[in-house]
Amino acid sequence: MSVLRTLVNSSRALITGAREVARFREISSVFVTHGFGWVVAQLKLRRELQVEFEGADLTRAALSNPDTGKRLVAALTKLGPTFVKLGQILSTRTDLLPVALIHELEALQDNVEGLPFAQVEAQLVRNLGADFRKHFAELDEKPLASASIAQVHRATLVDGTKVALKVQRPAVQAKIESDLGILMVLAGWLEEAIDEARVMDLQGIITGFTKSISAEIDFRIEARNLERFRRNFADNPAVVFPRVFEDLSTAEVLCMEFLDGRKFSEVLAAGEDTKPLVSTYFNVSYKMLFFDGFFHGDLHPGNVLVLADNRLGILDCGMVGRLSPAAKDRIIDIMYAILNEDLESVARTFYDLSIRTGPVDYSKFEADVVEISERYLVGIPLSEIQIGTLFGEIVAGATRHAVRMPTDFTMMFKAIITTEGMAKSIAPDIDPIDLARPFITQMVAERYSTDRLKQIALADFNNISRMFRSLPRTLPAMIDDLRAGKIAMSLSPETLAEQHRLGEIRQKRTVRLAVTVAFLACGTYSLGLGLPVSPLLGVPLLSAFLLFGAGVGLFSLWWK
Repeated sequence: MSVLRTLVNSSRALITGAREVARFREISSVFVTHGFGWVVAQLKLRRELQVEFEGADLTRAALSNPDTGKRLVAALTKLGPTFVKLGQILSTRTDLLPVALIHELEALQDNVEGLPFAQVEAQLVRNLGADFRKHFAELDEKPLASASIAQVHRATLVDGTKVALKVQRPAVQAKIESDLGILMVLAGWLEEAIDEARVMDLQGIITGFTKSISAEIDFRIEARNLERFRRNFADNPAVVFPRVFEDLSTAEVLCMEFLDGRKFSEVLAAGEDTKPLVSTYFNVSYKMLFFDGFFHGDLHPGNVLVLADNRLGILDCGMVGRLSPAAKDRIIDIMYAILNEDLESVARTFYDLSIRTGPVDYSKFEADVVEISERYLVGIPLSEIQIGTLFGEIVAGATRHAVRMPTDFTMMFKAIITTEGMAKSIAPDIDPIDLARPFITQMVAERYSTDRLKQIALADFNNISRMFRSLPRTLPAMIDDLRAGKIAMSLSPETLAEQHRLGEIRQKRTVRLAVTVAFLACGTYSLGLGLPVSPLLGVPLLSAFLLFGAGVGLFSLWWK
């Protein structure tokens, strides 16, 4: 994706290009008009941008007024699709923004007036060809939904299939790309001018946002997301993701199966039992999060439909989150610790997940996490535990300790909060922990299965073997560097003696670790060799001996 080609060396540099300067002036003026003059004034670009500050409140106190959130939402809405989407992304950052502001941003709507059909038709001609109508028996010119990036029209293919046509607004991609460039420059200026912006890592936020919105404006990515969800849930008849018609889809047009259903609010109004639907909704969400590691980033009520046969239809899959296998393991660790009220493990796992932005006093961090966890877990019935809210408060509190969470985790926490909030509003007595338990149990069982342990042991053994194999090459080079004076050390005799003592300890521990890993790898490997099984132990004697040796080795590492 192209971005604004501008080199900025300081907070006094101007964006080049008349169009970008005009847009930057518009952005600045809108924020000044809506009460954020102090922030704009810190850039000290009044003369260059010719922004009018007359009558504006330029005090920092204006940022903490009770209506700050509403004013921010109004400013973002006025500035268009890029800023609306930015506000929606920021609503997931409970680690950066206060709760009151988050609540306002969560209400940020992306509904705009529909395009005249002539413009929609021009987009269809450009993407599908001048004869695009030959594919459709019917095409409703009135939009079914209209947002800042695209609008949706109902249609019927010539074979009678009902479809939804998602058509991107003309020139929206160029405008978003220009805005993203301006936002990146602006983030750099703000980080130079305001300490809080630097702590928040504004440029990092904009970089992550750029990836997210880039996926949303390329409908081919949403099409791939839909197909991946369809594969992941192919064995689950209770949930439906719309099928994509690839021959009628491009980067700017997405043709997909039309799902005809009702909103949850309509089901409630009809007095129908919603518990089975909520259970299905939880199962879908938890499978995405804990098992697949590929999840819908915005599974709010507007993106979930109840179909005629009580299946759930999932829409709008442009924004997704991903968790690596290691990250999923960490999430399972947290959930397992919550089930067992092991609050110290909750703190340790959150810390392991985090990105440290400065020196951290772990004991204070742990004390904070334990205190928060006690309020949400200890003595609380499982049905009343709010996992998402607990996560959100821990993430928000972590910033006090120079600790923040990676973007995918904040999106995941937001997804859990959304899932819980929707479910509680529909079936207040639902037990989210009980619904999550099967997924956690399955993941824990798989983690400690023979195949998984064998895989981990062999991987560790390979890593250690690779390290030892590299020593003949790296050690002489290091000695040469020392002789050439490229590596210099200055140590007092006392420090040198202590370092020597610690080095001997590390060396012994390394040897014990290598032997332990070798025993563990051989022990797990021997389980699959078909050796005679001891009736008493239930495993081959050789395997038992090797695994016992690994256990002794692990104990010696822990004890010393």
